[in-house]
Amino acid sequence: MTRLLPLCASLMLVASPAFAGFQAHRIGAPETVKLDGVLDEAAWQKAPARDTFYENEPQDRVPSKWKTEVRLMYDSKYLYVGIKAYDPDPSQIRAPFFRRDGISGDQDFIGLFLDPAGAKKAAQILYFNARGSFADGTNTNADGEDYAFDYDVDVVTGRFDGGWSAEVRIPFSSVAYDASNPNWNLLVFRNVVRDQRYKNFSAPVTKSTNCLMCFGEPIEGLRDLPSGLNWTATPQLVMRKGRDRYEDRPNRSYSGHDLSLDVKVRPDSATTIDATINPDFSQIELDAPQLSGNTRFALYVPEKRPFFLEGNDILQTPFRAIYTRSITDPNWGARVTRRDGNTDVTVLTTRDAGGGLVLIPKSYNTDYAQQDFSSQATIARAVYKGESLTLGGLVSDRTLTDSRGYNRVLGTDFRWQRSDTERLSGQLLLSATTAQPDEHGSLRQGPKTAGHAATVIYNNENDHYAVFGALEDVSAGFRDDNGFLSQAGERMWATELTKKFGKTGMWNDMNFYFHAERKFDTHGDVIYNDYTPGLWMKGPHDLQVNLRVRPWNATRIAEGGELFRQRTVWAEVDASPGRIFSRVSMELELGDEIEYASARRGKGGFVSLSGTVRPHDRLEFAPSWSATWVNGRSGEEDGHRLYTEQAFQLNGIYHFSPRDNLRMIVQKSRTTRNPGYYLFPVAARSTGTTASFVYGHTAGLGTAAYVGLTLSDDETPGYDPRHRQDELFVKLSWQI
Repeated sequence: MTRLLPLCASLMLVASPAFAGFQAHRIGAPETVKLDGVLDEAAWQKAPARDTFYENEPQDRVPSKWKTEVRLMYDSKYLYVGIKAYDPDPSQIRAPFFRRDGISGDQDFIGLFLDPAGAKKAAQILYFNARGSFADGTNTNADGEDYAFDYDVDVVTGRFDGGWSAEVRIPFSSVAYDASNPNWNLLVFRNVVRDQRYKNFSAPVTKSTNCLMCFGEPIEGLRDLPSGLNWTATPQLVMRKGRDRYEDRPNRSYSGHDLSLDVKVRPDSATTIDATINPDFSQIELDAPQLSGNTRFALYVPEKRPFFLEGNDILQTPFRAIYTRSITDPNWGARVTRRDGNTDVTVLTTRDAGGGLVLIPKSYNTDYAQQDFSSQATIARAVYKGESLTLGGLVSDRTLTDSRGYNRVLGTDFRWQRSDTERLSGQLLLSATTAQPDEHGSLRQGPKTAGHAATVIYNNENDHYAVFGALEDVSAGFRDDNGFLSQAGERMWATELTKKFGKTGMWNDMNFYFHAERKFDTHGDVIYNDYTPGLWMKGPHDLQVNLRVRPWNATRIAEGGELFRQRTVWAEVDASPGRIFSRVSMELELGDEIEYASARRGKGGFVSLSGTVRPHDRLEFAPSWSATWVNGRSGEEDGHRLYTEQAFQLNGIYHFSPRDNLRMIVQKSRTTRNPGYYLFPVAARSTGTTASFVYGHTAGLGTAAYVGLTLSDDETPGYDPRHRQDELFVKLSWQI
């Protein structure tokens, strides 16, 4: 009898009206909508309510106990989404203020996954809580969520006796779609946090899926959508006044201002043209500190600059073949993006004034060349999205000025989504390079080198098992100056097998997994071995525990060098304890560690602690601290500390209103080495401190004002003199 229950439940889900799709009501005169968060206009009553939701967590594919109603309307300019989220105890609703894109799983919120192409491959996402704070971005089946892209949207929320409500207004001008074939899909998500984290969807989304948008359902009733010309222009003014102070040099004061212009033109609903002149790419938010002193390879930093974020999901590939942060300081840029039916195309070109670093990937480390040159960076990417097969291609070119050479990459990729649980993907890239590093670390015209990078990745998952497998081959001559590949001259295979036990005692999910990975250099010597059994569990208060034992790992850090055996234990814990301590996280690794500067094995570890503290709905603190260390294990150095690196960040924000906030970021880093245990000169310590205080007012997308003060203090005694910098800035942007 018990074996028949899952079958009966599956048949009920197939027969469910959830697959009938959403119904959109077209607003006609004299109907109007006042955006006040209350669905009391007569027009809303004409929009059919969709209230069939399914729980995805803690239980999987059972009817949701959290009643949610969704209504859709539209007129000649906007798509409206109305939400009524019922709650048996509204006093328990967690709805703090947060900065745009600061959503987290410890809040009660609604998520909209809007797929205007109807291909079920990607979506524009919008998350908003009962306070009206929201996050937006994109979601793809292969790469998940990316909050970098912002689009024009209005969200207003309200409360009623039995819960909370919301009205969302999305301009059609902020959605790329084919007006001649409005084949839109929508998936709605509701997150509720109490003793458990309850995830609920408007379709029976399974925990086992690797294709979330496969569950999107059609929006019926859309017709005569707008497709005319619209445009915006956003001038920006940045004014700075600062002072540089060096310990052994005269102080230097500076001031100045820059005026720039961003233009966005949409000749039709499917095409977007972006242009920027003299852009200011100074960032209001600091990049999070990363431990980098004991690493061999370059560290990835996410893109935050608005010009590069239009159609950012199109640029995602199995390799990071396109990395727009490699474009350091553009004088100007232009971009065309088109989404037409099942085809996405984007072409980007910029004149980069340089000033950064160029990655030179090797088998055992990442070398760098100075970007002491101007260059033209051009990227073209096209994606065809069939019913189950996605095909992509890209062309990338970086041509240096003064005849100093070029780097060019040509590639193709595919993704076959055989079902919502099984996917096969792969990519092939070919490169040709004449911009070669010289003995001074600069790029000059040199002999042409060529290379390739290829990968195939397989994922399959069901309710009981999950299988992952990957093959990778990157030749020694491969380079991608517009991308992010930190290692070349390597071949790799990896696999991971997972057994799912489901609900076990207090745990809602329990998975045992085994990960195996081997990487080789071009001579066939092992670079890295990893054979790791692990246990992952999820329980009350969104508690997640991940444990790994690594008894057979090994690492080689130089060609022909020793293969160091590494035995370590690793653990990660993450939870949402309550309203005040809304998030706590810990990561810990102990065992054999490699001190890369001197190529030796020691005893050490890594620890990371972070959290979110909300003493009030308007006030939030997010502290984080991480450290890594290596102790000697033989001879005179046995038991003595060789190397320590620490990084601390405190991010605090006070919200005066949904549009006004004051943010503080304090970052400190410190690296110490014991020179007595090194055979070559090393700095005994290196320190860095940065503090940023910014008041921000956001009137709307593209219209904002920031006033800030940044203080920094860096020093490496005996190597780099103490350098202190103070800067006061004002940044204004206004969208026309």
